[in-house]
Amino acid sequence: MKTLLVLTCLFMSYCISAQPADTLRLTMDQAEQLFIEKNLLLLAQRYQVDAARANEVQQRLFDNPNFSFEGAVHGRNVKWLDMGRNGQKSWTLDQLITLAGKRNKRVLLAREETREAELQFYDLLRTLKYELHQQFYDLAYANELVAQYDEQAELLQQIITAYDDQANRRNVSLKDAVRLKTEMIQLTTERTNIMRDAIAAGSNLQLMLDTNAVIVPVKLPWPGPAVWPDYQSLVDTARKNRSDLLIQSSRLAQQQLNYNLQKALAVPDLTLGAAYDQQGSYTNHLYSIRASFDLPFFNRNQGNIKAAKAQIKSAELIQHYTASAVEKEVLSVLQRAQLAEKEYQQSVKTFNSDFPAVNRAVIENFNKGNMSILEFLDFFENYNAAIRELNGLHKQRRLTMEELEFTVGKSLGL
Repeated sequence: MKTLLVLTCLFMSYCISAQPADTLRLTMDQAEQLFIEKNLLLLAQRYQVDAARANEVQQRLFDNPNFSFEGAVHGRNVKWLDMGRNGQKSWTLDQLITLAGKRNKRVLLAREETREAELQFYDLLRTLKYELHQQFYDLAYANELVAQYDEQAELLQQIITAYDDQANRRNVSLKDAVRLKTEMIQLTTERTNIMRDAIAAGSNLQLMLDTNAVIVPVKLPWPGPAVWPDYQSLVDTARKNRSDLLIQSSRLAQQQLNYNLQKALAVPDLTLGAAYDQQGSYTNHLYSIRASFDLPFFNRNQGNIKAAKAQIKSAELIQHYTASAVEKEVLSVLQRAQLAEKEYQQSVKTFNSDFPAVNRAVIENFNKGNMSILEFLDFFENYNAAIRELNGLHKQRRLTMEELEFTVGKSLGL
């Protein structure tokens, strides 16, 4: 009975593992929505924002009052734990009062730190969305090219089958059959290399979308940009939307707020208190008040104030460098995007929709014996190279536009 149960469990587990993986057909918009909902890195960064907001709440809180109590335990000619009407006990109550607006300055600094955490989230979102788009189109164009290679391989296999039959009958040279098979090996090798890229892109997409389903990207038609935005408008857009640039602005603001806080810390805080002493002072039942503060003779927080000034200068230089780098990056990506569009438009004029029909016509003429095998193989190799290059130009055109939107930090709607 136990043996039967074990065999049944093993068979069921085999059947489950043998089932094909789910397939997930996604457009770019659908993939993006799923990514926002399920990406683990984004979810983790959201918790960082929550932590920063919690710290902001913490900085708003006032210091707790301090209460202490002292009671008699034992003394000469007195009974143990004598804290009654004729015994001894005392208590104190103290409250720290922060001066020079330290609490408000800490709150402002924590608020700016929260803003940076939010900007860090948006910068991660911007970076991961760009990577998502890259992997999506890498997979989409790889699948498209594999389908074209499969079609070419099917046509070539039909020719090879016919040639093998004729070679067995000694109607054609065996050497020509070997040439065709060599071309098939080359075609298969190229297809395998493309499949490696597709598998890598698919695996990355599964990780980004937190799914085990096989992802099939649905690439929608894209006419391309109708009107190119000018360089200055792109720079202005980047200045407003680039989260990494805004992060540097936030860090500069934090250093300025920290400088204000360090100056305030040079002012000593005040401690106010009240006390009661039953019999331990110069008179019985003594109620008293007190105040205390540090005398700033030696430590006036000079070192931290000087360091805060230096941090402001450093943050200013880093912000200036980042802004300059963004401007140059926008120009570089814009030029590459325009070049990719130009190359694509030229390729469309050269490699028009009639080319697949020409390919089939050439194969048909070769099957009829109207052209030599060398002429056929030369055309076949050039045609495969052409579809590969055209696929690359299409992908490059799409990816450079994605890079341009990533560079300015906003969808341009092109």
